[in-house]
Amino acid sequence: EGRAPGGRRQAMAAAASGAASAYWRVAGMTYLKYSNLCANMVRAALKEPTKSAAAAREGVYLRASKWENGKQGEQVVTDLLQK
Repeated sequence: EGRAPGGRRQAMAAAASGAASAYWRVAGMTYLKYSNLCANMVRAALKEPTKSAAAAREGVYLRASKWENGKQGEQVVTDLLQK
């Protein structure tokens, strides 16, 4: 009664999701580049104080330590985004 059969709705949803996921491939991007671009756009659209809180979480750090004779040495923390 005015509703599309369940199978047709599922097929339309699958076609829509398949078409939406192909845009980044058509643009010649990897999914990682696409998701980073989307995240940057969302962060740019934020208003304060949310924007500064999101910027504070952007840091990327690497923690490494040298092992000698089965014992962990001093840890060194490196900021990978530092210029």
